[in-house]
Amino acid sequence: MKFIQAKPSRLHCTQCDETYSLPQNGNIKLYKELKCPLDDFELVLWTTGTKGKCYPICPYCYNYPPFRDMRKGMGCNECTHPSCVYSLDASGVSPCVECENGILVLDETSGPKWKLACNKCNIVMKCFEDAHKVTVAGDDCEKCSSMLMTVDFNKAKNPLTDGSTQYTACLFCDPIFTSLCTDLRHARMTARRPPPRGGGRGRGRGRGRGRGKPPKDKMSQLAAYFV
Repeated sequence: MKFIQAKPSRLHCTQCDETYSLPQNGNIKLYKELKCPLDDFELVLWTTGTKGKCYPICPYCYNYPPFRDMRKGMGCNECTHPSCVYSLDASGVSPCVECENGILVLDETSGPKWKLACNKCNIVMKCFEDAHKVTVAGDDCEKCSSMLMTVDFNKAKNPLTDGSTQYTACLFCDPIFTSLCTDLRHARMTARRPPPRGGGRGRGRGRGRGRGKPPKDKMSQLAAYFV
């Protein structure tokens, strides 16, 4: 498979003469030689830099959506595969604090300067800087339905007072976690147009979406807090 960098950037297989479209206005690089569990295609990363968004893409799924609630041009951060470790179900945390349809997704490649990014608009939230590991836990918050997050803190920058280094809580409801989110910014990128209304978006299941958005007044308070 050959990567053609000239716009529009794309992948081309010289053996089968097949061309695969890629997202534009960013950089494409390999993703640890990891492969999609559906089609065995090697994943790539699309990124706009350290201060912007970054998410994995399966070139085949991006061009040939595997599920009815997906459309052409969706990356792994919008994939509704129920068990894939790279999908929205594995890394989605909460409805976006600004746009209507987006989900804040953990960027697992961003450590140690960890961040969450909306999979629809260009919001990026920085959090848990210098933590050793950040993951999305398997349970949701009883107060706001966002997914709980587990953080393994660096001993040199550990906010926990009981001597432990690992902590699981809600990013929006727990005061320790809330105090560690230092920035909410628009990523420096061209915003992708949101999908049209109607049609399945997989919002009936998955991370922090099954019970709808947290109350609007709470989300507006969060947005005001992080600006």
